[in-house]
Amino acid sequence: MREQAKGMDREQQEQGADHIKVRQIAFGEAEYKSALKLRDEVLRRPLGLNIADDDLSGDASALHIGAFIEFGAGERLVGTVLLRIKDERTLQMKQVAVDESLRGIGVGQEMVKFAEALAAAKGYGEIVLNAREVAVPFYDKLDYIREGERFEEIGIPHYVMRKKLD
Repeated sequence: MREQAKGMDREQQEQGADHIKVRQIAFGEAEYKSALKLRDEVLRRPLGLNIADDDLSGDASALHIGAFIEFGAGERLVGTVLLRIKDERTLQMKQVAVDESLRGIGVGQEMVKFAEALAAAKGYGEIVLNAREVAVPFYDKLDYIREGERFEEIGIPHYVMRKKLD
């Protein structure tokens, strides 16, 4: 996946932004397995961790979202996010990952917008997340509100952020 993305010049990547397709993906299917690989590559490996060591039992009941861009003759998963039920009114957004070579062209923003629309359609009134400190400006732009003090999770500074849905 990354090799094909890296083989694209920036203009091709930006044109690909017009072709971002975001949809719900099914737990356990091939797209979910691709999403796990991306989560491992983007969120775990840089920390010296392996997603195979994570407790993934909650994935079965989560809502999974994938972002796809057409590359050549097919499409590739380039982003993923999952939503876990926190309570009857709240979903927790987790494991937001975008292929590093395609950051900055709107993949993450499109996934978050889709996640919010999906949550609202299912009757949820808000989304909460633990944002890595470096991602706080991204969520600020999407109208998430930071709550509380900075805390560490997996050795990285985070903030709780929340957004009420219309």
